[in-house]
Amino acid sequence: MSFKLNPQQQEAVDTIDGALLILAGAGTGKTRVIVQRTGNMLEHGIPASSILAVTFTNKAAKEMQERIAALPNVNPEELPMVCTFHSICSSILRRHADKIGFTKNFTLATDGYRHGLLREIANELSLANSGIDPTAWLADIGMAKANMLSPQQVYDSNMPNATVIGSVYARYQERLKYMNMMDFDDLLCRTVELWDTCPDLLASYQDMYRFLMIDEYQDTNHVQLELVVKLAGDRRNVCAVGDDDQSIYGWRGANQENILQFENYFPGAKVIFLEQNYRSTNSILKAANCVISHNSQRRVKNLWSANGEGEKPIGVRCEDEHKEAQFIATTIRNLACKGTLLDKKYAWRDFAVLYRTTSLARVLEKTLRSMNVPFLTRGSESFYERKEILDLISMMELAANPQNDMAFRRIVNVPPRGIGDATLGRLDKLAVITHQPLLELLSDNDFIKDCSPENRQSISDFADAFRRCSQGADKPGAIYLRVKRLIDDLHYIEKLPNMYRPRSNAIMCKENIEEFLSSLDEYDQTHHNRGTIANFLQEIMLQENKQGKNDGEENENAVNLMTVHASKGLEFPTVFIMGFEQGLFPHQMALDEGNEAEERRLCYVAMTRARERLFFTYTTHRKIMNAYCCKKLSRFLNEIPDENIDYKTPEQVGNSQSVSKDQGEANMAMLLARFKPKN
Repeated sequence: MSFKLNPQQQEAVDTIDGALLILAGAGTGKTRVIVQRTGNMLEHGIPASSILAVTFTNKAAKEMQERIAALPNVNPEELPMVCTFHSICSSILRRHADKIGFTKNFTLATDGYRHGLLREIANELSLANSGIDPTAWLADIGMAKANMLSPQQVYDSNMPNATVIGSVYARYQERLKYMNMMDFDDLLCRTVELWDTCPDLLASYQDMYRFLMIDEYQDTNHVQLELVVKLAGDRRNVCAVGDDDQSIYGWRGANQENILQFENYFPGAKVIFLEQNYRSTNSILKAANCVISHNSQRRVKNLWSANGEGEKPIGVRCEDEHKEAQFIATTIRNLACKGTLLDKKYAWRDFAVLYRTTSLARVLEKTLRSMNVPFLTRGSESFYERKEILDLISMMELAANPQNDMAFRRIVNVPPRGIGDATLGRLDKLAVITHQPLLELLSDNDFIKDCSPENRQSISDFADAFRRCSQGADKPGAIYLRVKRLIDDLHYIEKLPNMYRPRSNAIMCKENIEEFLSSLDEYDQTHHNRGTIANFLQEIMLQENKQGKNDGEENENAVNLMTVHASKGLEFPTVFIMGFEQGLFPHQMALDEGNEAEERRLCYVAMTRARERLFFTYTTHRKIMNAYCCKKLSRFLNEIPDENIDYKTPEQVGNSQSVSKDQGEANMAMLLARFKPKN
């Protein structure tokens, strides 16, 4: 940033001793403050070796250290330690792990090894046929470690399947320790254990790191809070920087109370509010302030900017998801090619389209491709590269071609049905002898007789499901119905909660599957029931090979597509937030679980990514599977006063016309009167 420090920033930079909480609203220059404060500490003679700055990603740590090194009067050879929680804990354990029963050369367990270990444990505990995927167990164990819960505490808790998860967790920890291994979460928990076991060692680290700075403090979980409190000790020279209004990771263990209750953990702490925003216009900030003000449990902040008023955010109601995608793609093309704001030319990279759930991306990606608008997805896979979608595609490939052993291998144990490596090994040996496809060999008597009774039933059900779907698979029509029956026969949707944790991941996967099924129904209709499964697979393969990339270079000139979670920390001149409908944003799952406040914080994060222009798009009806559903406007949009937002039809965007929210509702009624739901 090229601006000078404002009074609040300067106060934060000048405050060195004691506990300090910097409540830095979105776009208020928190990184600059951290860097300048570090430089000020060095200028005041505090040794670099006494300063520890902790952030959440290696990329952020590297950027922060580079900016500190570039400060005037800073010796780049003598810089403070800037790292992540995991890297500092790993460094400590490499020196002292022998004090808690490990050797100093312990091994860090990879994801692949952890999955394999849990499969072994499932066999040992006779849980192999439980239908639980190791990924789900690992998520449960990770959440337990984030909250510093022991296996026994999990076992005794009232969480779902507590006794099973507690038993698996206990065996998992025993096996890791026996093999002198730790997983990623253990790095934090074992460091707390080390300091509890060896208070003299903790004291030595308290003397070493006398000044702590913690970035993104709102994202810390319980074990990270314990590390900070212990390391700060009685000196309490802790500077925490964060924004409770941007606490959006509760589903993975982050605890907003850490920042709300900061003074309770560090009595006498000074609190400084950063409210001057250097990113957005005041029109955008006013709207964002209105939304977030409806959360009661927060530190009240009101962002403002010296960037002028700018254009009001625009709410655009579209008839359906196809019209919504068409509007977004057309508006981006018009702005990129013509530049209608301040006579400014936009590049493709100046646009971001944010969505609450990845299921919304399919139609948008298809529309952008058809209009030759380059795009890349950031922070997550393209719709057709999602694991659950690749599973469904593999199912269709196997149904269309029962000789496709690669597709068979991908989905034979998805969802888990007790067909593990040993079973596949026997199938492979039989295939070498018989030269028959693996799917066909599931019915071979020599293979079946060696299977357990439980496995025989699950194998028989799997083979029968594909036999039914494969019959006439080369004939055109009814692709949706065939694939829907196959998914039902395999209990794929039903068992998603056994494959994904937390529950939110399972629900997002279900939404993606429903969207994929909608695409099959669309294909049947647009091709007048003349397409085959093979034709559909070929079309999406060709579609995916066209424009549209995954996680490209940050400076690549392409429109940015991403979930709201993935947009955290980014900013763009123009932002579209699509699917702004009740049940989508806020998401129904969050409402059902009483997490509306976090959804509102997520909305606030999305809105404050925009620098110059902000669009909300929403529909009158949206297709889910093969049925149209009427949609209601997001309650978050209703929380923005009429004077802070313009409502327009897609046709009115680009000119000075607008409609009131009431007129927008009337337009919706007219559209719904014309719309006849499909039976």
